[in-house]
Amino acid sequence: MRTPIRPQGFTLIELLVAVTILAVVAALGWRGLDTVAQSRDAARRAFDVSSRLADGMQQLGDDLRNASPAGVDLPAVSVLGGDLCIVRRPPQPLGGDLRAGGGLPPDSGLLQVVRWAVRNGVLVRSAGVPTANRAALLAALQAPVAGAVAILPGVSSMQIQFYRYAGIGLLQQSGAWVNPGTAANAAGTATTATGAQLLANAATPAAVKLQLRFTGRPLSGGLERDFLLDDSE
Repeated sequence: MRTPIRPQGFTLIELLVAVTILAVVAALGWRGLDTVAQSRDAARRAFDVSSRLADGMQQLGDDLRNASPAGVDLPAVSVLGGDLCIVRRPPQPLGGDLRAGGGLPPDSGLLQVVRWAVRNGVLVRSAGVPTANRAALLAALQAPVAGAVAILPGVSSMQIQFYRYAGIGLLQQSGAWVNPGTAANAAGTATTATGAQLLANAATPAAVKLQLRFTGRPLSGGLERDFLLDDSE
């Protein structure tokens, strides 16, 4: 008796089982790749924000190092409406002598107003045009300059404090951190609110404390940074 020949190939059930296994393996592989991709994107965003934060703090430090008072109405550092305002010497032009500390000579007569603020959850910096015109500097100090540059997103608030010594000159003793505009920071009296703020900030503090609070994405918590001012008080 002749043995019947069995047909070559797979049955329908075997094919369905194989397809199911391949589908499960593909799903597991895709989930792993998706997790890796999300982790990579999160790390990239965190690195980008950290770099922007470091660059921003370096820029703020440069602004404060070059702060230069120009009278009671143009203090080197002041807080107006919650914004940090700095009257500084402009940066050294490209090709100039960089050995002088990165700024124009003190006797150049040019100053610019720089404003640091939080707008719509973003830390921004605006810089006025360098000028020797006091009226233009006063206008820039009392009104935000257009063309602010975004420094860091995800910032909910900014707090500023000044460090002031108890004495004057050689009589300087231990000092304390004070909030700008308070009695401890005041240096006289003025008739208007803006004038009182400017007068309270007329004396350049020994240091400035910056406190930032983050919204949680991509940064969380807060940041506190102290900046020592040169040739202050």
